[in-house]
Amino acid sequence: MARNEKEESIHIGFKETLALIIPYFRKKLWEQTKSVVWVVSYLILFQLIVLRIPIKEAGIISLGIFAVILGLTFFMEGLYLGIMPLGETIGLRLPQKANLLTIMVFCLFVGIVATLAEPAISVLKQSGSAVNPWDAPLLFHLLNEGADVLFLSIAIGVGFSIVFGIIRIIYGISLSKFLVPSLIVLILITIYSFNNDNLRLISGLAWDSGVVATGSLTVPLIVALGLGVSKASRTSDTTTGFGVVTLASLFPILSVFVVGLYFAPKLPQPMSKEKFFGNGITVEQSKLMFGEKNPETLFGISEKEQNSQLSIHNKLVKIIEGILESFSGSLQAIIPLAGCLILFLYIILRESLPFTDELYLGILFVFLGLAIFNFGIFFGLSKLGSQVGNKLPSSFRSIELTDSTREIRNFNPKIVFTATDEQGKTEDFFYLKDKKSFSQIPFRDKNYDSQSEIYSYVPIHGPLFGKEDNLLGYFVALLFAFLLGYSATLAEPALSALANSVEEVTVGTVKKMVLIQAVGIGVGLGTLLGILKIFVGIPLLYILLPSYIFLVFLTLLSKPEFIDIAWDSAGVTTGPITVPLIIVLGLGIGNQLNIVDGFGILSSAAIFPVLTVLIMGLWMERSRRQSLSNIEAEEK
Repeated sequence: MARNEKEESIHIGFKETLALIIPYFRKKLWEQTKSVVWVVSYLILFQLIVLRIPIKEAGIISLGIFAVILGLTFFMEGLYLGIMPLGETIGLRLPQKANLLTIMVFCLFVGIVATLAEPAISVLKQSGSAVNPWDAPLLFHLLNEGADVLFLSIAIGVGFSIVFGIIRIIYGISLSKFLVPSLIVLILITIYSFNNDNLRLISGLAWDSGVVATGSLTVPLIVALGLGVSKASRTSDTTTGFGVVTLASLFPILSVFVVGLYFAPKLPQPMSKEKFFGNGITVEQSKLMFGEKNPETLFGISEKEQNSQLSIHNKLVKIIEGILESFSGSLQAIIPLAGCLILFLYIILRESLPFTDELYLGILFVFLGLAIFNFGIFFGLSKLGSQVGNKLPSSFRSIELTDSTREIRNFNPKIVFTATDEQGKTEDFFYLKDKKSFSQIPFRDKNYDSQSEIYSYVPIHGPLFGKEDNLLGYFVALLFAFLLGYSATLAEPALSALANSVEEVTVGTVKKMVLIQAVGIGVGLGTLLGILKIFVGIPLLYILLPSYIFLVFLTLLSKPEFIDIAWDSAGVTTGPITVPLIIVLGLGIGNQLNIVDGFGILSSAAIFPVLTVLIMGLWMERSRRQSLSNIEAEEK
């Protein structure tokens, strides 16, 4: 007779616990280190060796990079332990125990809270300071006083995309029936916005928002929900579980444009700085852009004074404030998401939590990982990416190194000399003694303050590969862009997760490494084109319109399973590593070249992986047909 014996708990000591945990933690930490260290090393070595400029704030950046690695380790482990199993469990039970209205409400709410918790969203919050209000009033408003409205609109867009994506899976509707009309609407809105300066300047932000919304938290949750519903629904093709991420990257674009259309009539058009501060805006417009703050106070401080204030600021206090803010933001993001999923499973679906201990541990890890990661982004990746972006134009053009400004006190204008060239053009200079050597320094009237007798010397660097705007310098910068997009994509954990799912669902037809390489090459080409857009001032519409027309044509030629996989690959290529680097890189380049809109690189980088994967799918289908034809010929 069988006996029911009570399971006994196995108690182990503290040393034995550490012996089990430390090797596992070391393995996971090394996995994330490999995914980050290549990209970071590439940026650092490029600036040091190619651009020949030292890294500023290297100590703080190093601390931030370590925080990124540690945060990603906890965050990804927490996703696999808690959030993804919970999402797939709910996805499996939804079609069985909930009606369509309940499913729609749940998907809308979970899409909103997941997006607001997305680590990549925090990068947009930091980019508002890089935009001047007189150059792009609407863009400035959306990234500053209107930031909460912007983020909520992105989240609502993701929520509705999940609703339509899950309905598509339940009823077995082809992705192209949602995809083609959505793209047509977005292209038409972009064309309309092209004729309005304010709306045109938010086009890059709108299209980038669709990419930012699909990051390391949103994608695994959406994929888990999609695959769970796909397994439980009446559709037989499991690849219909893909495609939700695609819609999640398109709907936020529309929602940002809608917000822009609402605020555009309430804000002034772009104008000069002098006109802006010379009664160029109304009181209502000022409140909308700055709240209760005084714009002259915010933008009346010279860059020299800002640098001076920053140099005397206590960096330790700044770091502590950053830690507290990161943990507070993580708590506000994770509690609503985890609570929503758990309560829905308990109350609506009336299911018990699977593997409760692992689930709660996973949620704790996600919270810790997100907090540490956000701290690392602010103090590490963003600072490094901004530096490299700001210095990149020195490969083909002379630039001012404003972060290396030196103040020369008690400056006497009488020591200034004048030199002339063969054409009779004169230039003032003076000699500066630095330790035991003497350097010739150009003299600029604007840098001398006669009242304080201080001369601010801003070093000039570049062009490094010939004359101004030389082709070799452009080639080096664009090659850098391609390799950055390629390497950063290969480091994305979300792409690896998608490739594993694709290989499993297609029973090995689409190999993991083939898909990853196709996506990496596509993102590299897209990043190159996006940075070229900033270099030469190409309107984003000129890139989007022909690209998406061609992609729609390829989509109509491709098989449904490859359509879903290809368009989802675009959504997962830009996550916690790529997004902060590319956004701050673009803004840094834009600031250096006085380009108002430094956005648009992400949206460009998201187009080309779809192209490369669709081409890969058509090539694989052609090879399959050729093999079948050869087999039939041999049998005859």
